[in-house]
Amino acid sequence: MMNDLKHLNANQLAAAQWDNGPLLVLAGPGSGKTMTLTARVARLIEQGRDESFRILCLTFTRKAAADMRERLLNSAPEAKDRVLLTTFHAFATDILRQHGSHFGLSPDFEILEESERLGMIKSVLETQAEALTKFISAEKALTAIDFLLRNVTPDSNVPELLKDAEAGRQLQTLFIRYKALLKQQNALDYGSILYFCEELLRERPRIGKQLRTVYRYVCVDEFQDTNIAQYRLLRALVPDRNANLFIVGDDDQVIYQWNGASPKRVTELSQHYDLNIIQLPENHRCPPEVVSLANALIVHNGERSPNKKPLLPMKTGSGDNPIDLLEFEDDRAEAEGIAERVSERLNQGVRPRDIVVLARATKLLERVQRALESRSVTSHVPRRKSQFESAPLRFVTSALKLALVRSDDDLASIVTKSLSDCVHQDSSEEDLAGFSAALNGDQLEALGALVLASPAVPKALQEAVAALVQGRYAEFIQSALDYFDAVEKASQDNGGEQYAEYATERAVWRSILREMGSDREAYAMPLGQFLQELALANKTPEAPSNAVRCLTIHSAKGLEFPHVYLIGMSEDQLPSFQSNRSGDDSREMQEERRSCFVAITRTIETLTMSYGRRYNGWPKLPSRFLFEMGLLERSEQRVAWG
Repeated sequence: MMNDLKHLNANQLAAAQWDNGPLLVLAGPGSGKTMTLTARVARLIEQGRDESFRILCLTFTRKAAADMRERLLNSAPEAKDRVLLTTFHAFATDILRQHGSHFGLSPDFEILEESERLGMIKSVLETQAEALTKFISAEKALTAIDFLLRNVTPDSNVPELLKDAEAGRQLQTLFIRYKALLKQQNALDYGSILYFCEELLRERPRIGKQLRTVYRYVCVDEFQDTNIAQYRLLRALVPDRNANLFIVGDDDQVIYQWNGASPKRVTELSQHYDLNIIQLPENHRCPPEVVSLANALIVHNGERSPNKKPLLPMKTGSGDNPIDLLEFEDDRAEAEGIAERVSERLNQGVRPRDIVVLARATKLLERVQRALESRSVTSHVPRRKSQFESAPLRFVTSALKLALVRSDDDLASIVTKSLSDCVHQDSSEEDLAGFSAALNGDQLEALGALVLASPAVPKALQEAVAALVQGRYAEFIQSALDYFDAVEKASQDNGGEQYAEYATERAVWRSILREMGSDREAYAMPLGQFLQELALANKTPEAPSNAVRCLTIHSAKGLEFPHVYLIGMSEDQLPSFQSNRSGDDSREMQEERRSCFVAITRTIETLTMSYGRRYNGWPKLPSRFLFEMGLLERSEQRVAWG
């Protein structure tokens, strides 16, 4: 721990040595905030060796929590049993698992996938069609419900949100009915986890008091990303003005306003807590020239913390200009030009994983990806996935869910279909229904009987399912995946179309188990808890190590790369068309500026920015942000920005 403290600068050390009371650490990009936070936690643990308190650290992604846990355990191994490093959603899920009975939830509640949520909404709209005439689709209804959950909207306030009084009343009816259905089915969705947990802590303050007895210190990383539900949950957990609350964030990096984040949340902190503030302006990541651009850009935003210090460059300049600005005729020429420069850099010996192409929109990245492919350069544009798609992992996850509920006809249908896809045999729902009827409706027992009676199901898979029927779910997972691994490895066509995504998703599965701690820790969980953790996990595959990553700015947040290419630096691209319509001083435009700030501060060595004079055939001006950063002269500006 002392070694950790020795490597901190004066501001980092002041934060790491903070003991009691609420503190906000305004940590700019590349300022070493994670190192500072873990150093403080390690110090508290070491100084409290003879005490029994625990520390709660909340962050926003499981990967961030896992990375921080690894770093902390390297410096303070004893922290394993003293610190809970987790996400808001995982922590709220744990509270509801312990105390959800107050709402009629049992600990093994299911976390619904998007298709299951849509099915629930459709059933409500169909059964109450005469009363709910204002909803044109289940998708739009679900979007409205997500908004209400995210903003912790009381039932009584729903009607006044819409100008159409009848539409407001119907939305209120649907919202109440949807929440009631969740509880009836012992199920939650992603948004309702925080909604119900906040309600639980607010209505039953003794639970919060109990948690505060266990967790003497509460830390929050990436605070700027909190939405209303997360902030309300935090307030219910630590309501006292002098709470031991350690907040790390940066209002210059708020880029999730669509999800309820707001730079004004820092102001709310000051209203609710006797807040002290320490700033970490030192940037240890970027070349001085990039830091200068970032400062020149972000100063144009009005919604910033008072007395916010500019970033301080801590790296020594190399002598070469690390910044390049490229102009192209149009978006196609831009994609080709960037691909050519990336290819040249790779030919100079730079590793693909050290290069990133950033854009505000995926469409531009896909164009660059095609241009890279034409040069035989492997690249990766992430495709976000919330559930597994390969037949083997669909079978494993749906069978596990069936083991929990045992009598769900829709789920049994999914299990049967995915099993048929895995073994290339038509095991019909009627076959399963026949076994189920003979077994008093127990669909899991019926599955066991079905696979035993199916000659196409190999013995290894039959034995795996038998283990599941007997309650040994960890053995089922390991045996089933061992079988599918062997099929995928032995088959020349990798098991056929149904196995197309299997190898990639299998790597994701392993990653999820690591985020849970280890295979042993994950499989030691009760089945209900394991499925809850699995449902909360991000299923999006990592980029291959031999691929140049092509990322949206939003997905690049928290990452850093030696060589950054930021494309689409034209009006209506970055900033977006919508923010242009809203005006230069709008909250939308300020968020676009913060997005640009986040993008350029991913840079470790070189930053290349580019813009085209035409996009999709329409003439466009260079981004106003290029002028604000001083990369283009105002005299070159052909029109005045509104």
